Amino acid sequence: MNSAPGSFITGLVRRTIVPPQYEFSPEQQEAIAHRGTPLIVRGAPGTGKTTVLIESALARIAEGQDPNSILILTYGRERAAELRDEIALRAAAGSPGIMNEPIARTFHSLAFSILKMRENPDEPEPILMSGPEQDMIIRELLQGDIENGATYWHADLNDPKAPAIATRGFARELRDLILRAAERDISPKELAKLGAEQDEKYWQSCAHFWEQYLEILSIQEISAGDAKRKVDPSQIVIEAYYHLQNNSELADQLRMRFTTIMVDEFQESDPAQRLLLRELVGSDVLLCADEASAVGRFRGADPDKLSDELEFYLAKGKEITLLDNFRSSREIFSIATSLASQFSNEKYARAQRCAVEVSEAHKPPLIACLRTQSEEAHFIAYQFRRAHLIEGVPWSQMAVILRAPGAVATALRRAFGQAGIPVATEMEVLSSNPAIAPLILMAKVALHEESLTAQMCETLVLSEFGGADAVSLRRIRRALLMSREEGNLHTGAQLLIEAVKSGDVAIEGADSLLRIHDLLARARKVLRRKNAQGEDLLWEIWSNAVTSDGEKLSESWRRQALRGGARGAVADRDLDAIMQLFESARRFADRFPYSGPESFIRQITQENIAGDVITAKGQRPDVVEIVTVHSAKGREWEMVAIAGLQEGTWPNLRQRGSLLGSERLVERLRHGIVEHAQLDVFAANGLANDERRLIYVAATRAKSQLIVTSIRREDEEPSIYFEEVVEFVLGEKSRGELLTEVPRPLTTNALVATLRNELAGERAELSAALLARLAIEGVAVADTDNWYGVLPISSDAPIVAPGALVLVSPSSSESFSECGLKWFLERNGGTDGDSTAQVLGSAIHAFAAMMEQDSSLSEESLIEKLKSSWNLIDPNSGWVRNKQLTRAIEMIRKFVKYHQSSQNTIVGVEKKFEVVVGRARISGNVDRLEVTADGGLYVIDFKTGGTATSIPDAAENKQMQAYQLGIIEGGFSYLHPSTTSAGAELVFLGTSSKDATKRSQPPVDVESVRKEINEIAEGMGSGTFFATINKLCTHCAVRSSCPIQSDGQTVIG
Repeated sequence: MNSAPGSFITGLVRRTIVPPQYEFSPEQQEAIAHRGTPLIVRGAPGTGKTTVLIESALARIAEGQDPNSILILTYGRERAAELRDEIALRAAAGSPGIMNEPIARTFHSLAFSILKMRENPDEPEPILMSGPEQDMIIRELLQGDIENGATYWHADLNDPKAPAIATRGFARELRDLILRAAERDISPKELAKLGAEQDEKYWQSCAHFWEQYLEILSIQEISAGDAKRKVDPSQIVIEAYYHLQNNSELADQLRMRFTTIMVDEFQESDPAQRLLLRELVGSDVLLCADEASAVGRFRGADPDKLSDELEFYLAKGKEITLLDNFRSSREIFSIATSLASQFSNEKYARAQRCAVEVSEAHKPPLIACLRTQSEEAHFIAYQFRRAHLIEGVPWSQMAVILRAPGAVATALRRAFGQAGIPVATEMEVLSSNPAIAPLILMAKVALHEESLTAQMCETLVLSEFGGADAVSLRRIRRALLMSREEGNLHTGAQLLIEAVKSGDVAIEGADSLLRIHDLLARARKVLRRKNAQGEDLLWEIWSNAVTSDGEKLSESWRRQALRGGARGAVADRDLDAIMQLFESARRFADRFPYSGPESFIRQITQENIAGDVITAKGQRPDVVEIVTVHSAKGREWEMVAIAGLQEGTWPNLRQRGSLLGSERLVERLRHGIVEHAQLDVFAANGLANDERRLIYVAATRAKSQLIVTSIRREDEEPSIYFEEVVEFVLGEKSRGELLTEVPRPLTTNALVATLRNELAGERAELSAALLARLAIEGVAVADTDNWYGVLPISSDAPIVAPGALVLVSPSSSESFSECGLKWFLERNGGTDGDSTAQVLGSAIHAFAAMMEQDSSLSEESLIEKLKSSWNLIDPNSGWVRNKQLTRAIEMIRKFVKYHQSSQNTIVGVEKKFEVVVGRARISGNVDRLEVTADGGLYVIDFKTGGTATSIPDAAENKQMQAYQLGIIEGGFSYLHPSTTSAGAELVFLGTSSKDATKRSQPPVDVESVRKEINEIAEGMGSGTFFATINKLCTHCAVRSSCPIQSDGQTVIG
């Protein structure tokens, strides 16, 4: 494979390392100078615990200690990378040395390296499963239990009609129970025993599953004669601990190698990590901790037992508490202290003092209660943009902190985009990332071409890999339909699929189709190579993707990312996602060399949680970050907004894992055997403290200004945390009737809109002068030449030259008669591609034509053909799909019955005709043409809608009248010599009645219809189209563009 990552790394800028800009407090100096015995450093957020750890490591290196003898452990890979960079760069600047191994790493990284230190080289090499991979295996095993009728599950969980074990929520709870048990060194047998002893009715079933799960992992994957053993991430630390316990020589070697061990954020460690640490530490150990800022209990962290664990180290060491807060302004410091004072455990509220000097940059806390999430998001966007424009705060020094991503994050991204604020968000599940999804979809189609559906084609063509938009896609579909040969009954959906597959497209404007075809062809070529991997397949697609201008898509995104701004931030995020995908593919290929592309694509598609992938990244561009509290841990910004403080959301006091009881397992091990009710109390108290830790950590990320927002409406109330902040800042509780108004956005467009509005008011002269000045300065929206409605209509010429023929289809004559404006807008791109209902209608017509052309076809064979092609008709799944298919089968049955009962002779089906009447060139296709006993021609039109036209409306139906006029004018003379119309009939197959519903139309008044058709042609060819209110307005697809509808009225006079 080519060097895929290389094209992305170009231009990366290393993160700037800025040493502390303040004098160390006496407590910090004492901690940095400490040597030889265990040291516990406690302190609230912002007191400089991590600074002490970094400076202590640098001081030891400066004194001549080998950097490779220092091991720093922390809670996350990105945090470890930040510590590693800072220490390595600053140490190299002071006294260059060689670091053979990473100086900072996670407990999991350390445990994995220990497991790789095998005594016997013949032992299988361990490979660590990712979180998404573990989740996928658990769900696959559960699905296998359902399919195989496994009987070990408790009856409550395996109801044949709706098994709980089939749900994602159950898989998530089961994974959580396994994680909590493994972290506490509990085996499956011990879990089953605990379940029996303590009346936990589901634990025995879960223990049986866990044993089965571990057996699956123990199966060795043989590749090129090299055996590998999968290691569960929940087991890896405890396995490493036992590996050292059983190998004292290795343990001694590691103690001799790492003479100094430091742990950042020790409160985030779980029981297994603490056991492993005890096995490794010598006399020189530094632990930094603060129970009040632990945010990882959902990952197994045990802050409540932290003090007990620290006693082990304090027996031979000492404790230093940092008192000075060097981060937050006095106002923010006071709010955080107030929040901490409400912990149920008093020891969490540590004494501290604010060491930050008063500055003009410090702003009072801003509290806002809004009406909706949209208002909340726009309020924050306003405050951020104001701070950036007026006070010069960089975007990178602003962040919004949420408890969890969701609707609030979506509203924020939308508001920030509208305000021109560049934004970065957290990593998503790769397969659902909008930048990556089309790339993965193309890989899947290349692997299984037969799986290609019309919806997939549309997705790919509309993606950046295709480059089309909704209007151009509609034109493509129309052109494909117009270009099909006579007798070709394929629907628009089928033609689209055929075009993407074959690349044989003889229509204009099909470049996007050809780009997708070309990429799929290249991908299939890679799949024919021997030993091709997932990364080869993806790289072939990505490296050859081009924009509509012929520029490489990778280069286009890179250029946008380097340009900065809101669009640059999106491109930067998308490139990060692409790099994560290729890093995941590389790791998968390294671990499973003979797995092939399909294995990787299947895994990445089935992943349900975001993976932990570290890729090469440079310094972030100047962007605002939207992060969760867990991602904000260890970081700080000048300006922080805490959003989404809603009752029931933050705090979220709903018990996690309450069905399988992972929280009860933790509390039982902490408190011993107690009653269920008491366990629930312990768990509830623990959860309340966890939620308060989250708001406390969020508040302590801010340096100069803190914004706290919530919404209040009929179904939502601000949470207790919001009320606490309000009461502390204002000295009184919030009043429900007082809601914050969102100021006008600080954008050019909003300013111009305000000034234009003032043109009709008292300050018209001033507003006009300001608009003129803005226009002179190059602000296009302020220039009157660009204002909609100010310039005269560009042309009032008719769309068809006077006297020229106007194409009128029978269906369009009906549509134009209902509403001329609707007809014109829909004809010119006002609607999207064919809906499922339209595609279904075309399919039913096609199947009807098959039976009429081939009398040997039976009802059953038609239904089988319908079922086999249903994927092309309906992209839905589940009950929606089944309901639609059942309805379609019923329509086939009705048609067959109607067909067999007909007394007339069929002349033709799906037959085209064309006649000229005045200015109208009437052209169309009839579904079915029959000849009656007296020699007249009779037109049949099949409808698949669920409601039949009324009898009076059918008698006046313009479409059927146009068909009859076609008969009279000799349009079907090539089929039958008669020019006598015997009438027409609408046959509704989709109604709820048992048989097809028929609506007949008598023979027409020829002169009257000729006159009407000619008037319709004149109207269609004119330059003016009138909107008409009628009963179809409610469901009109172009209602928003209609001037006589409230949602389509123009804003100008």
